[in-house]
Amino acid sequence: MTVFRFLFAVVTFNLLTVPSAQADLLPANGAETARNFAEISVQEDRVKIALEIDLKDMPAFLSKAPAGVDPAAALSERVGKALNVSADGVNLVPEIQHVDVRDRKTRAASFRPSYGFAQQDERSTQVVFVTLDFPFDQKPETITFTPPLEPDGMPSVPIGVIFDHQGVAVTDYRFLSRAETLYPNWDDPWYSRFENPNLTRHHKSALMSFISVEPREVRHEVIFRLRDLEGWTDLGLGDVTSLDADQMEQIKIRAVELFSESNPMVIDGSPATPASARVDQLSVGVEGLKLLEIKDRTDRSTAMLGIILSYPRNELPENLSLSWTLFAQDTDAIPIQISDPAGAVPGQITKGSPEISWTNYIVNWTDPRTQLVTVSAATSYKIPAYTIGLLTFALLLAIVGMRSGSGRRKGWAVAAVSICIASGFLKTATMDVVLPSNSIQDNEAAASITYAILENVAVAQLETQTPQLATALSKFVLAEHTNDVKAEIRRGMTVALPSGAKARVNEIANLTVENINSSTDGGAQVLARWDASVSGGHWGHMHQRVVSYRAFLDVQNNKGAWYLNGLTVLEARMNNAASFPGGNS
Repeated sequence: MTVFRFLFAVVTFNLLTVPSAQADLLPANGAETARNFAEISVQEDRVKIALEIDLKDMPAFLSKAPAGVDPAAALSERVGKALNVSADGVNLVPEIQHVDVRDRKTRAASFRPSYGFAQQDERSTQVVFVTLDFPFDQKPETITFTPPLEPDGMPSVPIGVIFDHQGVAVTDYRFLSRAETLYPNWDDPWYSRFENPNLTRHHKSALMSFISVEPREVRHEVIFRLRDLEGWTDLGLGDVTSLDADQMEQIKIRAVELFSESNPMVIDGSPATPASARVDQLSVGVEGLKLLEIKDRTDRSTAMLGIILSYPRNELPENLSLSWTLFAQDTDAIPIQISDPAGAVPGQITKGSPEISWTNYIVNWTDPRTQLVTVSAATSYKIPAYTIGLLTFALLLAIVGMRSGSGRRKGWAVAAVSICIASGFLKTATMDVVLPSNSIQDNEAAASITYAILENVAVAQLETQTPQLATALSKFVLAEHTNDVKAEIRRGMTVALPSGAKARVNEIANLTVENINSSTDGGAQVLARWDASVSGGHWGHMHQRVVSYRAFLDVQNNKGAWYLNGLTVLEARMNNAASFPGGNS
C-alpha cells in the first residue's frame, strides 16, 4: 500500500481540521450517481463491501485514530472503517482487503429530464476504492449497517448503496442515510428484507405473471424460480448445488412442457393452446430483469427463469380468462398484470381466487392493416397561359381579317400584331399545370410514398404468423419480390430490446429524402433517412427507444399503386433518446 501514501499526503490537510459536514438533501432517486457508493453483499460467513469514496469525502470514511497516534498516520489502515456493520447487536471487525485509486465505475442511470438546464457532475472523476470483509462465526438474525453520521444523527456524506444476499438482489439503488437493519432469510435469500420498507427492489415477488393482449398476439409471460419449478415437477437433479449448461437446457424443455399444459387460458370462449413457448434464464438486479447469456455454471438455489407463451391471433380478442394452477409453497398470492393497447392493469391471483379475466372495453379501436399506397406522383409544368391565350386570339383576328374586305384587312392586321406584341411582354406570367405520372419527379412525392410504405412495414412487423405476414406484405410488395423484402426487413429493421423482445414501431418522424434515381421503366430508387420510435418488452418491463435508419427503397407504380420492389438498409442506429421530444421514457 506504499503507492497509496502519496494520495493520503495530498489530503492530509483535510484531516487536521475536519469540517462539520452538512447532510445533503437526498433526492428520491439518483442514488446510482451518488458521490460515494457501496456495493454490499451478505454471504454465508461474512459481509463484503466494495466502497467507492469521492476524494473530497474521504475524511468522513476514516475510523478514529487510536489514542496517541497521529491522525494523519496509518490512513490506509483506517479508510472505509467508519462504515459500521453489526450482527445481532455486536459490531463486526472490518478487514481491509484492497485499497487503490481508480476511475469511478459507470452505472446505468435512470432517465431524469434536465428541463433545459445543464446537468453538472460535481463528483471527482477518480475515487478511493476499498474492499472490506466483516466476518461472523454464526449466521445472524439481524445485520445493521450504519453510515458515517454527524452528532445530530444526520449523514455526514451521501452514500448510494445496493444490497444482495448470496447473489439475490435485496434492493435497487438506494441511499444509506441512517442505520438500517436487514433480516436475512438464510433458507431462502429471496425473502431477506430490511426493516425499512423503502429499502426494497422492484420485483418483490418470486413468482409473477404478465398477460399482454396485442393486435396479433396474446402472450402469457411468467417469472419463476428454479426451486419453485422443482416443487411443481420432478427434475431429477439429485443433490447437486451447481448446474451446467446441458442440465439447464433440459430444465427449460421440462418447463415448456409443464407450462404448456398448466394455467389454462380461454380466448373468445375457446380453449387456447400456445403456438410457441420460450424459456430464458433471468436475473433480478438494480436494472430490473436482465436476460442472461448461456452460463457454464448456474447456482441451483438462486436460478431464475422466465417463460413466454404465445397465442397468435388475427385481431384483438373480445375477452379472455386464465385459471392459475401453479402456486409456490412460500406464497399464496401471485401478482399479475394484464396489458392491452390502452394500458396495463395490475391484479392478484390467490389460491382462493385463482381466476382472472379481461374484457375488451377499448373504444374507437382501428385494427392495424396494411394499405395500398395510392399516393399521387404527378409532373408539374409551367405554362405561359396569357401568352397562349393572346396568340390564339390574334390568330382568330388574322383569320377574320383575311375574310374581310380589302379595306378592312389593314385594321385587322394592326390589331393582331398589337396583340402578338402584348403576348410577348406577358410570357413570364405562367400557371402550373399538374399531370398524373408513373414516375417520381420531386422529393415531396418521394417522401409521401416512402412514408406510406414505412407505415405498412411497421404494420406488417406486427404479424406473428407466416400466412398473415404474406398477406400483409402483398398490399405493398409484389409477389416476385416478397421473399427478398421480407428477409431485409428481418435483417435490417427488426429491433431486439434488452429483454429479448422484438420492438414494434409506434411512430415515424424526421423523414428526409436524400436522392431520387429514376429508372427507365417508370420506377425509382429512393435514398431516405428517418427516425422510428419503437417500444416493447417482456415480464412487465417496457423499453422505449428511437432508432435512426438510412436505406435505399426501390419503388414502382403498378396499376395506380406504389410497390416496394427492393429494400437495402444501410444504417440502423440506436439513439440515446428514449422517445421523441414530449414522449415518455
